[in-house]
Amino acid sequence: MNKHFFFLLITTFSLIGFAQQTQYSGTVIDGSNQEPLLGASIIVKGTNVGTTSDLDGKYNITANSSDILIISYLGYLTKEIPVSSDLIVTLEEDVASLDQIVVVGYGTQAKREITGAVTVVKAETIESLKPTRIEQALQGQVAGVNVTSTSGSPGAASNIRIRGISTNGDNRPLILVDGNVVEDLSVINPGDIESYTVLKDATAGIYGVRAANGVILITTKGGRKNQKLQYEYDAFVGFQQTTRKLPTLNSKQYSLLVNEAFANNGETPPFSTIVGLNDTDWQGEVFSNAPIFNNNIGLRGGTEKAAYAFGAALLTQDGIVGAGKSNFTRSTLRFNFDYDLLSNLKVKTGLFYTGTSRSTISETGLGSVLFNAVNNAPTFQ
Repeated sequence: MNKHFFFLLITTFSLIGFAQQTQYSGTVIDGSNQEPLLGASIIVKGTNVGTTSDLDGKYNITANSSDILIISYLGYLTKEIPVSSDLIVTLEEDVASLDQIVVVGYGTQAKREITGAVTVVKAETIESLKPTRIEQALQGQVAGVNVTSTSGSPGAASNIRIRGISTNGDNRPLILVDGNVVEDLSVINPGDIESYTVLKDATAGIYGVRAANGVILITTKGGRKNQKLQYEYDAFVGFQQTTRKLPTLNSKQYSLLVNEAFANNGETPPFSTIVGLNDTDWQGEVFSNAPIFNNNIGLRGGTEKAAYAFGAALLTQDGIVGAGKSNFTRSTLRFNFDYDLLSNLKVKTGLFYTGTSRSTISETGLGSVLFNAVNNAPTFQ
């Protein structure tokens, strides 16, 4: 397993262009008593753009006029509605969802029994986002959780903050995958995730001092007893590109300003003519459309006493800077097996294998690619 820990200057990936965006406001209320709902999640469908409602149930969000908003709240039915100004959204209680089981601490509870700040993100939401790293599946999905990128290079880690930033010490939340502490999240395939459970308050207390910054519990996909063998295959291909470039001078504008500066200093202007000069767009030279490929295959099933699940995945992602000189590759294998030895004795086994390879190009300083692309004169060849 190869790992290369370098970082690339922040760049932006996008598969689509952006239309004119406008800020929209609205209010989320309880359908039974017309009271405002604090902390309701409002997300632009198909994106990571989201916000939450305040104490009065009000929210503001930036979106396109053709976008759809997904409004959700724990214990209530989720709604999808077109964006509009001064929108009043009424959410109805979801009685069935209150009986769903949520992983909390070293056990499980029904949603109706939970009084703490707990949020669950299901596999359906994760699959719709197509994230390359599992942190990206939390962006805009959980109220109060802030996810920021440390770099724009392929496979770069993200910072997760649940309880803000402390004055000293580590700010990272405690992350457990099937009960095991995991530090490097790049080894986990998002396609293997069944659900996230985010514990924000006293519900995280059972994990002790390490849970001071919150806890994220990740449950991987497993088999179900008395289930026939099921096959799953998911694949996608995409191309990434920068959404915008920094505005810079062309060769004519550059040569005129340089000549003026030299003349003001009593020196001979370096450009005797501005006709026929080279006009190189250096940002256009270093940026390119970069491919991303992801393949997932899964098997699951079970008998009266046993349940099993197997998954394999391969991800390859090129960076948009340097034409393939920065890239990230991850291959994963997962096997989960549960067996009831006795009525009161169960065995649960999980095996994981991950291989990663990551290469980057210079990110900071005078020698970095993007620094030179912005500062090189357009008249250079």
